[in-house]
Order: sequence, then C-alpha cells, then structure tokens
Amino acid sequence: MNRSLVSRVLPFVIIGCGFGLRLYHLGANSLWYDETVSLLLARSDLTELIRHTAGDIHPPFYYLLLHIWVQLAGWSEFSSAFLSLWFGVFLIALVYGVAREWFTPMALLAAFLVAISPYNIWYSQEVRMYTLGAMLGLLSVFFFRRMVVQRKWFTRDFFAYVIFTALGIYTLYYFVFLIVFEWVYLGFVVWREMTEDGGRRTEDGQLPQLLITFVLSQVAWVLLYLPWLPIAVRQATDPPVPPWRQFIGLPQVLLESFSALVFGQSVDPSVVLPMLAVIGVGIALVLLKDRDWRYEIENQKLKIENPISPWFLFGYTFIPLAAIFLFSLWKPLYHVRYIFTYSPAFYMLAAYTLVELGAGVITWRQRMSRTVATASVIVAALLGVVFLGTIAYSLNNFWCDPQHSDCDPQYADDDLRGAVGFIADHWRPGDVILVNAGYAYPAIAYYFPEETMRERLPNYQSADGVSDLPLVLETGSIGRAANLGWGDPRSDFYATTAEETRAALNRVVSSHPRVWVLRIYDTVVDPDGVIRQYLSAHGTMIEDQGFTGESQVRVQGYLTNLSENVPPNAIAKDDSLGERVKLVGVELPSEALQAGSFYDVVLYWMILDAVNYNYQLSVQVLDSSGGVVAQQDETPLGDALPMTRWHVGQIYREPVRITLPKTLTAGDYKVIAKLYNLRDTAVLGQPVTLGVLKILPQ
Repeated sequence: MNRSLVSRVLPFVIIGCGFGLRLYHLGANSLWYDETVSLLLARSDLTELIRHTAGDIHPPFYYLLLHIWVQLAGWSEFSSAFLSLWFGVFLIALVYGVAREWFTPMALLAAFLVAISPYNIWYSQEVRMYTLGAMLGLLSVFFFRRMVVQRKWFTRDFFAYVIFTALGIYTLYYFVFLIVFEWVYLGFVVWREMTEDGGRRTEDGQLPQLLITFVLSQVAWVLLYLPWLPIAVRQATDPPVPPWRQFIGLPQVLLESFSALVFGQSVDPSVVLPMLAVIGVGIALVLLKDRDWRYEIENQKLKIENPISPWFLFGYTFIPLAAIFLFSLWKPLYHVRYIFTYSPAFYMLAAYTLVELGAGVITWRQRMSRTVATASVIVAALLGVVFLGTIAYSLNNFWCDPQHSDCDPQYADDDLRGAVGFIADHWRPGDVILVNAGYAYPAIAYYFPEETMRERLPNYQSADGVSDLPLVLETGSIGRAANLGWGDPRSDFYATTAEETRAALNRVVSSHPRVWVLRIYDTVVDPDGVIRQYLSAHGTMIEDQGFTGESQVRVQGYLTNLSENVPPNAIAKDDSLGERVKLVGVELPSEALQAGSFYDVVLYWMILDAVNYNYQLSVQVLDSSGGVVAQQDETPLGDALPMTRWHVGQIYREPVRITLPKTLTAGDYKVIAKLYNLRDTAVLGQPVTLGVLKILPQ
C-alpha cells in the first residue's frame, strides 16, 4: 500500500478505535453523585442553572452545553454521557494535530496513547466537564505558545488564546493552574532572552512587544471572565460546600497522579509500581538529554529548530500539579480527577520518550553483538506486552460489573441507580424518604421513577393525611458553620444542628410508620452519626442493603410505630395461617380502581409462638375462575427483620403494593394472602381472603 495513503488513513483509524473504546459500555453502569448533579443542573431552566451553579464547585459553561445537548439527545445515561465522549474523541484528533506541529514524528503515537488511555476513556464516559476542560486547555496552551513566538497582539492566535482560555476557566476553576504554567513558561522565555548572548537579543524590541502581547491577552480573558470573577473569588475563599478533602502528602500525590496518567484510576498504583518506575526512568533520561528550549522567528512565521522541548510538555503536566499541591498546604484541593485537565501533554511526552529511546536503541544495536541486540528487542517487546496488558486490565476494572464479570469490585461505580430503585420498589404510601440535600437528592431526582414531594427536614411539621406521592425529606450538614451554602435557603448544602435534626425526626416518626434512608457521604454531612443513632433508638430496622462503589452507598428501612393494637382505621381480622402466625387486621382501598393502577393493602401480623423459618408472603388478585391476574411476592416486613426475629404478641404493620395489569376488565376480583416456604413452596395453613377489588370500566 502507498506509504502516503497509510499516513493519511492511520490517524482516522486511531480516532475510530478511540471512539469504539469510548462507546463500549457507555451508560451501562449507574451515574455517580457528581454526574447526577450535572443532570440536575442541566434539567433546570437557564436562570436557575446559573444561580445553582454559583453555589456549585464548578462554573456553568459545561452545564450550559449539557442543557442544550440533552434537549436534543435525551436524558438517559447513554445519551447524556455522549457529550463527554465527543470531547474525548475530539481530544484524540486535537493531540494529533498539535503534535504534528510541535514534533511531527511523534504525532501518531501520541494520538494512539490518548486513544487507548484508561484515564481518557474514564472521563470520556463520565457526565462531567473534564474532557471539555482538557480540550480547551490544550487549545489555550497551543495558541499561547504561538502568540508568544509571534509576539503580535490582536492576531488570530491572540484572539483564539483569549477565547479558549476564558471558556476553559468558565468550565473548571482548576483551569487557573494551567494559566499558572503559561505564566511560568512566559517567565522562562523572558529570562532566556535577557540572559542569552549577554542580553543582546532584547535590543531589537522583541521583548517589550512580547510582554505587551502577554499583558493584553491576560487582560482580555479576565474581562471576559469578569461577570463570574466575584463568584470565583468567593468560591475560593468561602466554599459553599462542606469540606471533604483531606491533605495528601507529596509522595502519594505524585504516585497517584502518575499512575492515573499511565494506567488510569482503576488499578492500584502499588501493584503497577515496577512498570511506573520503568516509564518514569525513560522519561527522566529523555528530559536529562534535552535541556535546551530553542526557537526562532523568520519572516514572522514560526520556524522551529527544536519544535518543542520535552521539558515544556513536562511542565505543562506537572507545574499545575505542583501549584495544586502548594495551594493544598493552605486548603486541600488535590484530587486525581483534576489532573486530567493537564494530561494531554503527558501523552505527547510519552510518545516523545518512546521515539527518542527507540532511536537510541537502533543506534546502540549497531554497536552491539547480535545476541545483545536480539535480547534488547525481546525485552522491549515484553515491556510493550506488559504495558498493553495492564491497560486492558485497567479497562476491565473500569467497565466492572461485579454481578456479570470477573473484575475487581472496588472499582465499580457507585450504584445509585440500584439504591434509588430499591427504595422505589419498597416505598409504600405513608412512608417517608430521608436523603441528604446535597449529596443524595440529585440521585433521587434523576432515578426515582415518579414525581416526589421535596422538603427540608427541619421545615417538616407533620403529615396531612396519606399522600400518593413519595415525600423526600432532605437532611442538612450537621454541626457545620451557619454560613454553609452562603446562607442561601435554596442551596443544596445547608447547616443544621443535632438538636434541630432530632426534633424534626421526632415529628417524622410520629407521623410516618416507615422511614427509608439513602446513605452516602455520611462522614461528611453527619460525622457523629446523629441520624443513624436516632433511628436505631426510635425504630426497628427492616432493610439494610449495601450497593457497589467506593462511596459505600446504603439503603436502610425502619419501622417507627410498633403497637400492640390494630389501629381503628383497619378492619380487624382473626385469621390463622397455621398454628403460629395470625393476620389480625387489614386496610383496603376505599374506592374502586382503574386497570393499570396500584392496589395498596396494609396487613397487620402477629405471631402466637416463635417460628423457625422465614416464610414468604404472596398477595394475589384472582378472577372469577380463580386464576391469578396479579400478585406481589416478598419477604414480610424486610430481609433485616425476618419472621424468625419477630416478637410473640407484637403487631407488625406490612404495606403491600400490587401493580394491576392494564388489561384487566371491569368487574370484581378476589384478593387473598398466603405464606409459603421457599424450599418447597408449601403453603402455611390456608390462604386468607382479604377482600374484593372492584375495577372500573375503561
């Protein structure tokens, strides 16, 4: 095949492979907390989006793009993540284009490394702004360097730099650390020109022109950012969210960041440390070999004798990281995800290193014996296989579904979809749902299948009858400073006290027979366990379900009103199921129902003597011929309070919901309940008739 044709086709092959890797498994796993915040904001109208973002930890540009995108593409996990995927694929092409201008021989390899990078694939599948931030960062640095070399203001490169920089800092506050690198690079250029050749290079007026161009460019992007600047300053000095980051020492910062850049966030850095050491030594050798940054201008066109120094690429990646670490000495800021904004240069540096070392090996082979030369090729091939194998292992962990694949479950996504789905399946009229206002409500807003009522826990007074809509009470950050969320009553994060929380919970448990709690980031919002301790003391746990993910998401359910009497609104029953279990009351719908609606019934159980088996309940709707047309099977009360743990003589309330088929015809249907043994499906005693269900004509 023609070599020129291959060189033209290969970039598209690499981009296509990168697209395929980013498309695979897209949207398959649950969104995690940050992603649900993205969609909560994107669903808002533009005025609310801007207001809400002012109290968020990131500026609004990405959310505005996502707001537009989901209107066109849809709200599913798959379609909403596609926006990040597009930016991630474009980043591959952009790295190739920039690398071609900076050092042509390494461009294809740099693009390939980005295409297969687990770090890049991770954020290309996340409903967040990181691929957009990295793309804007590369464009900012690219045009900044051109502007510095050309030293002309109000040119195309000048305006491109200003626009992309302004958009970048409207996307991520951490973009400012990339600007720090640009300033350091400018300082280096100035220093070199003032010291090289005895300072004679400054006599032609180029240096003042460079400084004027630089100052004008900075003033220009600041002016574009001026409307948001007061909010950014307030965010930096008085964050509206609870402090959750802890200071991380420099060795761990370097190891975690370097491991993420090479192999992504889904491998243990200590496990791949030998491979990281080999790669680090290779990069160090190339850096030590090339200590000179040279460039020249001819006819105001860029002619680069040494187009880009590996030190430039090294500084692009690690000077922002150093700035973050130094800032963290005052206020912890570091998280490995934020380094992604500065990552494109790392893959160019890695490509530069591989090409330089490869050229060195070729040269050395001419001086080696055949045996040594062959051995060097074998070692290089083995290192390549190990590298690609580790990439594959990291991607397998990233796409982890512990229920259906062989992978390390510690890297599985937070299963908020499963947690909220569990609550939705178990919620019944009269129940209340407790979630944290900042960290858990966005998941409820996105994943709960029906409309909910939303109220802050301290504002709750009492239930006014039984609502058909789930009531979600939002808990605050207990014990935090009163100015949390800047005191805005609409803020997702608000401060409250232990006393205020307990008083509100007293009102909740007196009005609602069951409470569901979605637990996430408890150590941040309830470090002393006030809510957990209260519910343990005033309720009986019926469910305690954990879900995958590093945030240790849990759903817990509690009975709050245990009684030794059937309430007056229930129909008293005296139906024994066997010799030890009795149905002592039932609440039935007071009105006829439509096909396709919910049939809610409440059963009141009592055991006469201890049972030695956890029976299952089946509530069935029968037609006139005795055929089952709808049913609900479940563990009575819940898995955390099976029948073997019930107390003799205690009455237990169990709400049951049956979804009625839309195909039911009008008429009367018999409703029965029975307990059965899971081992052999043997029924305990005789089924009990609960009542008659009347279905209205369509």
